[in-house]
Amino acid sequence: MTADEQAISTMISQLQAAWNAGDSAGFAKYFTDDASFIHIYGAQVDGRAAIEPLHRQIFDTVYKSSHNEYTILAIKFVRPDVAIAYIRAHLRYFEAGEPREIHARPTMVAVKNNGQWEIAAFQNTRISEMPAIVKAAGN
Repeated sequence: MTADEQAISTMISQLQAAWNAGDSAGFAKYFTDDASFIHIYGAQVDGRAAIEPLHRQIFDTVYKSSHNEYTILAIKFVRPDVAIAYIRAHLRYFEAGEPREIHARPTMVAVKNNGQWEIAAFQNTRISEMPAIVKAAGN
């Protein structure tokens, strides 16, 4: 693993730790000032200043005391200072006292600014059952 791959991997681990601690400021600090974040329901939030309160709200409500596990599937360098990380996420939480879980496939674009890796874009896609007609077509 290269030093840059290790730095990105560490950043993703710290992002996971911030989530699991319910630390919205710690979660948001890895994003660029003008980052874009698209959550599993498709809404887009732009800028670290908007990403932090969004996560504060969900950490205080629906995902309070939740546990998220990120598994890095691949890191692809587009340029020496731009990388795409393909991640698998497994979120466990409680809703109305019942255990729930969500599986997702985040894709993260990281940029290296002044020697530090930051997240410029984060697209979180929920994994769901493929419709039967798509399965039948072999796609």
